Amino acid sequence: MAAGRKHASRTTGGATTPPVVSPSAETIRWLLGLRLVVISTLFVGILLIQATTLLILPLKSFYGIILSTYGLSVVYIVLYLLRLPLGLQAVIQLVGDVGIITALVHFTGGLYSPFSFLYLSVIVAGAVIIRRGGLIFAGISAVAYGLLIDLIVFGVLTIPPNITGSRLPPSTPRVLVQLLTHVIGFVLVALLISYLAENLRTARHRLSREMARAQRFAAVTEHVVRSVAAGIIATDLEGKVLHLNPAGERILGSAAVVDPEPTHIDDLIPLAQHTWGLLFSRARSKTTHRFEDNNARTGIRLGFSVGPLEDEARDVVGYIVNFQDLSELQLAAERQKVQERMAAVGEMAARMAHEIKNPLASISGSAQMLASRQPASESGDRLLNILVDESKRLSAILDNFLDYSRPSQGARRPCDLVTIAKDSVQLIQRSDLFAEHHTVTIECPEKLVILGEEPLLRQMFWNLSRNALQAMPDGGTLRIGIEERAELSTIVFEDTGVGMPDEVRQHAFEPFVTNTAGGTGLGLAVVYNAVEHHEGSVQISSRENHGTVVTIEIPRFLDQELE
Repeated sequence: MAAGRKHASRTTGGATTPPVVSPSAETIRWLLGLRLVVISTLFVGILLIQATTLLILPLKSFYGIILSTYGLSVVYIVLYLLRLPLGLQAVIQLVGDVGIITALVHFTGGLYSPFSFLYLSVIVAGAVIIRRGGLIFAGISAVAYGLLIDLIVFGVLTIPPNITGSRLPPSTPRVLVQLLTHVIGFVLVALLISYLAENLRTARHRLSREMARAQRFAAVTEHVVRSVAAGIIATDLEGKVLHLNPAGERILGSAAVVDPEPTHIDDLIPLAQHTWGLLFSRARSKTTHRFEDNNARTGIRLGFSVGPLEDEARDVVGYIVNFQDLSELQLAAERQKVQERMAAVGEMAARMAHEIKNPLASISGSAQMLASRQPASESGDRLLNILVDESKRLSAILDNFLDYSRPSQGARRPCDLVTIAKDSVQLIQRSDLFAEHHTVTIECPEKLVILGEEPLLRQMFWNLSRNALQAMPDGGTLRIGIEERAELSTIVFEDTGVGMPDEVRQHAFEPFVTNTAGGTGLGLAVVYNAVEHHEGSVQISSRENHGTVVTIEIPRFLDQELE
């Protein structure tokens, strides 16, 4: 649009001057409307004077000026509708006003006209609407007024009658005084109004910058409060909740519904071991208090920090409560302890296997040779068989230790989980653990490829399948489900076995923890190692006599690496 605003700013002495802005469309409309109001008021006033006095006043010239003003207003409206540049429209209108005022001054007495002060309105409008327009229109007004007086003095224009109808010839001293007074007055008013208008523009510019900065700061603050992972509650001095951020709503769940009327924080987060009143009284001393407590309603363990909420004068007007759910931190700490225990056991297993494996093989071999000969007695044969069986069992334990402590090969390749699962099912169905009353089903897609180490994944499937069959000594069903969820591969082992007590389930991934008679307690530890190596997670859900569900999630990593 041709009448668009033009911005140009500069910096002087470290201060930014306001940009040069052309008049707005609203300013042009106000100028048109104000002119019509003034001229209409003058017209109504003339009609009232004409109707209420018996004197015949020379008011015909006023009618001509009024009609001319209305005609020019129509022209200005047409220019506005044609979308002429707004700055040019303002100049045209103000120059037209100078002409109207000059005509009014001439018809009302010229040098003695009481309406010469109207030039000041044009000067003021020029200073406010157009930058440095005050001096420009002060000069235009002075030229117009001086030219009018000169034309009257030199007889080019007739001496106009004053408002009473008499004609007074101007004297030279009076002409000079009037011209000098008007020119000086125009200039002084232009300078004053220009100075005030410039200060107003500067103040508006600074105000707009500060408002924009405040809005940006408020927006950033709002984004930070909304994006922070911890819950934030703002309360007044009485403990009524004024604000709760989205993270706090997620942590508190359904209990975080805040009514239109302010809710007391004790209704929002009832504490099991602390009272909010005492905590707030400590916060009034402008110190932050940190503590942990359980949500008395939900039982969730939360960590809190309570501090004062201060205004601009640093007066305490409320309290800020930061809180976060400690359940995940506790779970991470427990996982870290499990990993530390498993690392220690793994190191021990490697050393133990190295020291025991070879002597055990010798003992087992010797026992088998003795057992193959003619037994000296029935009791001796039984003892030799026990020795062979126990040697095999101890060898199996050492093999599990080696599986648990054996370091990863470090080479990850595309692996099809579906193929691995089917191979593991075929192996377990051919093993001694599988009986006629056992059923194994697989629910999986045709193919699901991840980036991983196939030996570790096969160990994971084998151990989970074996554990499931061992947990179903009287028969049952093992369901293996494999599916893709977003960027994760989900593997579910669900059996209908004897289940686990809570004390066993909580330590199920630790070595030597087992719920199966004759078990080594290393199968789930090997599974945990394999899942951790693939940067996944494993969860166990189990109840006694209601079966066990093991859920594993493993990232698929980048698909483009597989192509």
